[in-house]
Amino acid sequence: MGQTWDSAIREQLLRVDELMEQSIASNQAELTEICRHILESGGKRMRPGICILSFLASGGEDAEKVIKMAAAFELIHSATLIHDDINDDSELRRGAMTAHRKFTVPKAIIAGDYLFVQGFRLGGAMDETIVNSIADACNAMAEGEFIQSDHERKTGTPINVYRKIIEGKTAKPIAAGARVGSYLADGDSYTIEAMGGYGLNIGLAFQIADDILDIEGEVESTGKAPGIDIHEGKPTLPIIMAMEDDLIGPRISEIFALKDKTDEEVQEALALIRSSDVLEKCKKYARDYAHEAKDYLVGIPDSIYRDSLIILADYVVERNL
Repeated sequence: MGQTWDSAIREQLLRVDELMEQSIASNQAELTEICRHILESGGKRMRPGICILSFLASGGEDAEKVIKMAAAFELIHSATLIHDDINDDSELRRGAMTAHRKFTVPKAIIAGDYLFVQGFRLGGAMDETIVNSIADACNAMAEGEFIQSDHERKTGTPINVYRKIIEGKTAKPIAAGARVGSYLADGDSYTIEAMGGYGLNIGLAFQIADDILDIEGEVESTGKAPGIDIHEGKPTLPIIMAMEDDLIGPRISEIFALKDKTDEEVQEALALIRSSDVLEKCKKYARDYAHEAKDYLVGIPDSIYRDSLIILADYVVERNL
C-alpha cells in the first residue's frame, strides 16, 4: 500500500488523541462524555496533522514539542463545532447525533466553553508568538461566522465575501497551526511563511470541497444528508455560482431566500445545481487552491513529511470529488 498523507505521523496523531483524552477529563462524568462525543466525530485529524507535518518538514526532530500545540488547536476547533451545530440546529455530524441534540443545548454550550479553555490551557503555556497565533485564529473564526450570518438567505453574495467567510472559519486557523508547527521547529522566516501559505490554501481548498459535497455527496460517506447549506441559507461557492447562472439562477435564488424551505424545494435546488456545470467550476477552484498550496512547498527540503503535505493537498480535493 502506498504512502497516505498521515502514514508518516500515525504515532504522533495517536499521542494527540491521548493528550486530548487527558485534557477533557472532568470531575463531572457527563461533561467528559459530551467532550468525548464531539472529539470522536471530529474526522481524520487533518488540522493537528498539518501542524505536526509542518514541524517535521521544517526540520523539527522532537515531535513531543508540537503534539501539545496540535492537540490545543484541535480542542479549540472542536469547541467551535459544538457552537456551529447549535447555531445551525444541526441534527448530525459525521453520522452521529450532534452534542446539543443528544445532551441539551445548555450542556453542549458548557462543553464547548470547556473544550475552548482546555485548548487554550495547552497552548497558553507557550510563548507570546504562539499565544497570539491561537488568539488570531480564534478571532478569525468568530469574524467569519459573523460575516456568514450577515449573508444568510441573501442572494447576490459576491464570491470575494464567500472567500472571507471560509478564510476566517476554516483557512486561517489551519494556516495558524501550520505556522506554529514550523515556528516550534525553529524554521526560518521563509519556511514559516511558506507553511502558513500552504495551510491557508489547503484550508480554502478543503472548505470548497466540503461545500461541493453538500450538493453531491451521499449521507453514507459524508455523515449528513446533502442540501444542508441550501436549507440553512448559507452562501457557499456552489450556491453562489448557481444563483449567478442564467438558466437555473432565478429559481435557485428564489428557494435560497426562503426562510422555511420544504424538503421538496431543497431537493429541487440540488437537482438543478447537479444538472448544470456549476460543480465542475467549483472543483476547479478547489484544485487551483490545492495547486497553490503545493507551490508553497517548492523551497522546502525533500522529506517524507513534505511528501505527506503534497499528498494531503491532493486528498482534500479528490476525496469525493
